[in-house]
Order: sequence, then structure tokens, then C-alpha cells
Amino acid sequence: MNAPFAPTRISPLFDEQAPHAAKWTQVETMQTVASFGSADAARLPLAGIGDLSFRRRAGVKGPGAAAWLNALGIATPERMNSWLRMDDGTLVLRLGNTEYLVEDMPGGGRTAQMSATAPTHGVYPVPRYDAALIVAGRNALELTRQTCAFDFTTLSPAAQGLAMTSMVGVGITAVAMESGGETYYRLWCDGTYGGYLWATLVEVASDLGGGAVGLESLGRLAQQ
Repeated sequence: MNAPFAPTRISPLFDEQAPHAAKWTQVETMQTVASFGSADAARLPLAGIGDLSFRRRAGVKGPGAAAWLNALGIATPERMNSWLRMDDGTLVLRLGNTEYLVEDMPGGGRTAQMSATAPTHGVYPVPRYDAALIVAGRNALELTRQTCAFDFTTLSPAAQGLAMTSMVGVGITAVAMESGGETYYRLWCDGTYGGYLWATLVEVASDLGGGAVGLESLGRLAQQ
């Protein structure tokens, strides 16, 4: 196994992933598994579990949060429990009524802009130390049925709704997205529980013909 870099940021999944990693890379100053081995590409179309924890995130909440974000040029969803993607690829999730999660694309600077701007009255920063996963492949929906009581068929890429629910006992935020006509799911959870969630989903995915997928095989899914 290639030795990992000495990064600025430590992945919340490192301890679980390190014994299985075949190749490492560094993205946004976080070490990330580039490949788990030659089977990665075959796993993705069936039930692939990918890791996007390296993306930079920031959160705010409070009655003034939406106006503050808008003043920074960051669009906010009109509906509670929904999400949008800005023209520059930034994801903005509205969690409940007045809390927002902002996630940069690789190389994006929206979260740095937020961190550099003092909050105004009614705006409260929310630290984000998420583990962020992708569940993709034709057996992805079956995987959610085996791990979560929430019905993922109610999530639609077109409707851009989100769910805050529990998966294998871990609180998650989930959305459905689309790439090449295929639906896949993005999941966020507290990084403290990220390793357990990743390992459990990989185990279930393995029974469905899939498993862990490194960044190289995720391809365009890692850029959305």
C-alpha cells in the first residue's frame, strides 16, 4: 500500500479506510483514497460507496442566515428541507427553516468567503465536520432499504428535496442527484460516526455486488 501524505486535514474516514486503501491522493488538503483496487470500476455500477468528505463546507443558522448568505452572492433554497446547485457548482442545503449547509466544489471559494465575513445580527456559524458519502449503482435503492427506514423513492433529483433521517443508527442528511440519467444519493453525517457508517454501507454493498470505490473510479460523480 502506498504511504498516505501528511495532510493539513485528516479525513473522518481515515481509520476505517486505511487498511483497505491501495492508492492515496490529496484533494483540498485532505488525504483521500484514490483506489481500493482493481475492482473499484466494477463495483460502481452495482452498489458503489464513494467518499467526498474532502469537500469544504460551512454552515450558518438563524433568522438572518438567508439574507446574510444572499448578500455574499450565495443563493438559498426557497423551501425548507431542499437544496440547490449554484452555477459555479456550489451546493446549498436548507436544513429545516433557518439552517444552511454550503459545500464547495473542488477549488471553490464560497466557504472561505463565509469564514472571512463576520456574521451579522441573527446569524450564527455552524461548524461542519461532516463525513460525506455517495451511494451509486443500480442496487443503491435496495441498499437504502436494507439500512434505513426512510423511503428513498420519495427523494427526486428534479424536486431537490432532502431528508434528515437515521441510517444504521446514524443521523444523516440525504439528497438524490442525477448523472447520465442515473439517480445516485449523497449522504452527510457527523464525522465522528462517519467511519462506522462507511464501513457498514460497504459491507451491505458487498452483498449487492458492490463495495468501496475510490476517487479515480467515481469520475464525474466526484465533480457534481
